[in-house]
Amino acid sequence: MRIPTHLLNLRRVKAAAFVATLLICPRLASAQAGPTPPTERVTSTTDWTQWKSNCSLGDDFAKKIFSCAASTFTARPFHFVAQSVVPGSGVGGGGRYSRDLNEKNGSQDQLQATSVITIRKFWFAELKYSSWRTISADWNKAQESLYFNVYARNRSMPNLPFYGLGPDTNVNNSVRFSQRDTSAGIEVTTPFPEVSWLSAGGKIEGLWPNVGGVTGSKIISIQQQYTELTAPGLVNQPPFIHEQISLRPHHRWDWFEINYNVAYNFYQDTDSGHYSFRRFETNLDHRIYPQRRKHGGVIEQNYFSIRWRYSVSDASSGNAVPFYLQETVGGSDIDNEPTLRAFRDFRFRGPDLMTIQVEYDKKLCEACTPCKPGVIRTICSHLGLLTAYDAGKVAFRKSDLDFSDMHQSFGGGIALYLGKDVIFRMAVALGGGEGVHPYFGIANFL
Repeated sequence: MRIPTHLLNLRRVKAAAFVATLLICPRLASAQAGPTPPTERVTSTTDWTQWKSNCSLGDDFAKKIFSCAASTFTARPFHFVAQSVVPGSGVGGGGRYSRDLNEKNGSQDQLQATSVITIRKFWFAELKYSSWRTISADWNKAQESLYFNVYARNRSMPNLPFYGLGPDTNVNNSVRFSQRDTSAGIEVTTPFPEVSWLSAGGKIEGLWPNVGGVTGSKIISIQQQYTELTAPGLVNQPPFIHEQISLRPHHRWDWFEINYNVAYNFYQDTDSGHYSFRRFETNLDHRIYPQRRKHGGVIEQNYFSIRWRYSVSDASSGNAVPFYLQETVGGSDIDNEPTLRAFRDFRFRGPDLMTIQVEYDKKLCEACTPCKPGVIRTICSHLGLLTAYDAGKVAFRKSDLDFSDMHQSFGGGIALYLGKDVIFRMAVALGGGEGVHPYFGIANFL
């Protein structure tokens, strides 16, 4: 039997919508300093029954596109991953296998393996064991869990831009380099005794960086224009031991939330010691929830975010901070976090950094109660708007980190929600003096 043309086109549209949803619907991990403990114990490690129900073909399949995508990218023990590795790597795909290891005495343990490769041959692989341990002592006033994580990961980045060091580099003088990061370590986060609004953490890890040039037509490789003097660490990349201690003040009032992270880092060059340095960094995140529900409580998806980041590095006399471990602003940083969205990714690089960001996120409607079932209700339930202002700079000396001569950008766009989480942002930013810059951000959960 021949299928009518209008029905065939409708099926094609549904299929295209489903594929597009799969590309942009990974589960968003917590952006806080430490992973949030599970609110319930996991009693089963398989969601395949639910996945089959959500993704079954039928007359109501169009209504289940988002639930099918959610199951595809969150199901246990295995789910697919759609993610970029670093800015400029392109979107990639892979998978994640999670095995919940439940024990007695209020613990929650998980073994997880993740692998992603992108269309531009960037790749990421990680194996980690995480554990949340309930602390029932009287001094744990916040009833937070002890978090313990052991991990090993590898990230390959075959083609990255380098514009030079400092705040006054020229956008037209870019070169390319390759970088591979291998790391393995242990990190611990624990509530602070008798203080409900404070937790403490520590980390020790080994770092094995590898930096080199790039070959190809019409590509200028880094070693053609830079030397060890102008790009420290270009010639030799020794293994490092990285140690970190941190404090995390945090508190939530009804309409206002703070989430701070203050850390001190030691990077020890285990070879010659020439690249050993120290770094102090502060991240202050504030959220204001201006809108309330009719029946009480704030609307979590509508908020102002005000963030301030300050990072300074210090090396002993005769030592140098490797360029590949220096801070960057512009577009997004190497962890896919937005910085100065009107500029290209990694646009400015230096040992010291300060940024200020103000952003407003608003979901178009939370439940879309007045909307009838259909396309309008689906869009209303999953679409939001955002506006942002960024200011920041890098410097060679911490005394130069002030509010004068900061690079600035502003812009706005749309956001795609999966439940209460933003999983994709698409915005346009300008104000940097280097043209209009489009910004695409997939939620980073690597």
